[in-house]
Amino acid sequence: MRTIGRIAKTYGFEGAVVVRSESGITGEPQQGEPVFVVTDGIPVPFFTREAYLTTPDTLIISFDDYLTPESVAHLKGCEVRTEAGGESGEDLESLEGFMLTDTNSGLSGHITGVIRNPGQLMAVAVISGEEVLIPLHPDLIISVDRKRKTIRMALPEGLISLND
Repeated sequence: MRTIGRIAKTYGFEGAVVVRSESGITGEPQQGEPVFVVTDGIPVPFFTREAYLTTPDTLIISFDDYLTPESVAHLKGCEVRTEAGGESGEDLESLEGFMLTDTNSGLSGHITGVIRNPGQLMAVAVISGEEVLIPLHPDLIISVDRKRKTIRMALPEGLISLND
């Protein structure tokens, strides 16, 4: 299991919570997908009703059958985990044609292909008119929106210039 973050507080009037992470949140749980809230040292499954990122380190999430702030108030401070480590390698191989945006530098470009190297998937992206190789590592991916065909990443400073 992979830790998403900790529940900081309740949100709104419909039983949603704010999950914060110091290292950033990669990927959003999908509707109906379980997340595990660790209570008394035991990961308890909660099924996602809705989830969306407001910032790279803040996730708003609501759970099935928890419809009031009082019903989730006892979860404040609990760790939230997922089973999957974000997008799987097979899912990431289908990103050709997506628009990639780096939230750190603001650069963006189109992914023209995905290369499978031993132990690492690499996106081939055209950024500022140049072909750039970008590692598709779960720690760098903030979100993948398959409907809009976009991928948001937080790339380390200087990564794109390594290709020069």
